[in-house]
Amino acid sequence: MIKLFVIQIQTTNKDMNHILFKVEHFLESAGFQRTLTAIICINAILIGLETNEQIVESFGGAIDLIDYLILAFFVIELSVKLVVYRGRFFKSGWNLFDALIVLISVLPAAGSFTVFRALRVVRTLRLLKNVPKLRLIIESLIHSVPSIGWISVLLMVLFYVYAVVGHSLFSETHPVLYGDLSKSFFTLFQIMTLESWATAIARPVMMNGVIYGLYFVSFILIATYTTLNLFIAIVVNTMNELNLRDIQSEEKKMLEILTSENQQIKNQIQELKELIIADNKKPTNEIYEIESQEKGVKISA
Repeated sequence: MIKLFVIQIQTTNKDMNHILFKVEHFLESAGFQRTLTAIICINAILIGLETNEQIVESFGGAIDLIDYLILAFFVIELSVKLVVYRGRFFKSGWNLFDALIVLISVLPAAGSFTVFRALRVVRTLRLLKNVPKLRLIIESLIHSVPSIGWISVLLMVLFYVYAVVGHSLFSETHPVLYGDLSKSFFTLFQIMTLESWATAIARPVMMNGVIYGLYFVSFILIATYTTLNLFIAIVVNTMNELNLRDIQSEEKKMLEILTSENQQIKNQIQELKELIIADNKKPTNEIYEIESQEKGVKISA
């Protein structure tokens, strides 16, 4: 009785695991992801339409109804993922990102909490996860942070050197631009952005000597072009590495699937061989039994 009960529990667990596997496969399917992306886009459009008073007066009720239905869909989706993925759900940063957005969306939006209604627009950020190219860019930026941090340190050292040099050369003639270290930093930042650097900064300073133009040209070449290209190169390189990692991961999954299917085929072939061998042995055994019976009859006679 206990053994039968244990077998029933094991069978139930297998069925439940099979159902969860099917649901997980559905959640990760391309069709569901496209549907989810379309719903996010519709939700973003509806939130934008609410900024028009005429549209709100005419279709405000319908927009609110659709908004509630979309929010209910997001809550159900999140709940199903929690059940299906269980502990694995919290190991993915993107899942936690989705959960945070949904939690923000369900905050009350009435009375003193009306300000939270504007936070519904953060649902649009879910596109960062559901669109693969956007997700690749975000992941590349995150993985590039350590390298970008060191470039930022290099840029700060460069700013400091040029700020001190600029203060020493131009503080007396142009105190507004280079009166102290903070003003020098701000002036250099304006030069780096190329915002009116020639007319508002370089040309007035170069009135005291054309040779000072080397100060501005060298800073722009190093700070603006070289450093910016380094930033871009790091991000692009990281994107390539992540893309290669995804390709290798997909190839590994495909290899595992092919290996599993190949093993199943080998097992089936082995079973067929055993059946064929058993069928071939069966007539021989029957003939042996018949001959033995005939010999027994002769001996009796």
